[in-house]
Amino acid sequence: MVRKISRKEGFSLIELLIVISIIAILSYFGINYILSAMEKSKIEKDLKRMYGLLQEARIKAFSEKKEFTFSLDLINKKACIKEGTTDIKCVDLDDNNYSLSGSINIDKRGTFTGGTIRYIGNVSNLAYNCIVISNIRVKLGVYNGSKCVPK
Repeated sequence: MVRKISRKEGFSLIELLIVISIIAILSYFGINYILSAMEKSKIEKDLKRMYGLLQEARIKAFSEKKEFTFSLDLINKKACIKEGTTDIKCVDLDDNNYSLSGSINIDKRGTFTGGTIRYIGNVSNLAYNCIVISNIRVKLGVYNGSKCVPK
């Protein structure tokens, strides 16, 4: 009995190369999307940390009747609340592309001097990219080219 060998079994080299090429192209776009989402998440997390720190300082100033100052240390990637020259509480930041307009002080009544903290890096399409500080309010917002508009 003679067996006939069929050449139609398996995949050809060209078919495998096409499948691998398609997978590589899809992976490229998927990885870029994931990296972009991670970068946006880091920036928004930093802004939330600074927002929380400002809110906490406001409550502390009001309840303890003390004055505090908010400062950004971009070299060491930290945002701190200070009483005089002493750091009361600091939060670590993942990025250092922030701009602080003016000095942000919190008086004994828990009111702010005002100011804006803004992200100045290259990442776009963020849900929010700035913090606007009025006398008694701290809000996350979006910078429109001239000012931070609260959301």
